[in-house]
This record gives sequence, structure tokens and C-alpha cells, in this order.
Amino acid sequence: MDVIARRPPDGQPWAPPPPRPAMRHIRIVLGTLVLDFQACAEQARDVATEIARRTRLDLIVTVDDHVSADLPPLPCARLWAQ
Repeated sequence: MDVIARRPPDGQPWAPPPPRPAMRHIRIVLGTLVLDFQACAEQARDVATEIARRTRLDLIVTVDDHVSADLPPLPCARLWAQ
């Protein structure tokens, strides 16, 4: 359950929780191998860009908003943070 608001301690101003990063679905396809992950928007973009720039394999990488809770997180996601 996401926290929408929490009553602050007496005398403290109310503040909403910090925003969560926008999550994206990233799909990597190589022949019959299809890998689906979720990652924050920046990481998904960086992975897609780096794969397109560095690989000579016939890979297809797509990034979209079709994120579901059952998608695993992008492996080693923090390595893609710039």
C-alpha cells in the first residue's frame, strides 16, 4: 500500500511523501529470447541507448509504459544510473 499522506507530529507542517520515480517497461529481444524488466525511466532510457550504441547483435529494445507489478527489476539497475 502506498502512503498518500501521514499526519505530521504536533507542530510540524504537513508534507507529501517524496515522489516515486516514473517506472517504465523495458523489453530486450534477441531472436526467440525475450527479456522483460521494469526500471526507472532514466535507467530504461540509458540501457536502450547503450545497447543500441554498443552492440553488433540483432537486438530489439523497446521502452514503454506497460509496467506491471510482476515484472522483475532491471538487473544491476544502479550500474545504469548516470
